[in-house]
Amino acid sequence: MKRKDRFIMVKLLFSAAAVYFLYKMFMGDTKQKQKTDKKEQENLVAKGEMVKDPVCGAYVSLENSVRTVKNGEAVHFCSYECRDKYLKQVESSNSDIG
Repeated sequence: MKRKDRFIMVKLLFSAAAVYFLYKMFMGDTKQKQKTDKKEQENLVAKGEMVKDPVCGAYVSLENSVRTVKNGEAVHFCSYECRDKYLKQVESSNSDIG
């Protein structure tokens, strides 16, 4: 092998190794952030600052939720679409009863 070919080969190996380590470092940070975000969300749910949307199951903060009142109790949603689906379900269940 010529000296120039070896140099190119070594350069490619170092480049590949650098890309691999950057990828692993980025993925590690992403996984750690996901774990941290999940723990933070669980803490907010436990404190009562976040509630679960009864339609889609998403967790929403009490401050930013879309609300409606059913039987004197506030029901929280992530969007107007989920609220409207919920209201249609309630209407259809009420019409089945009466």
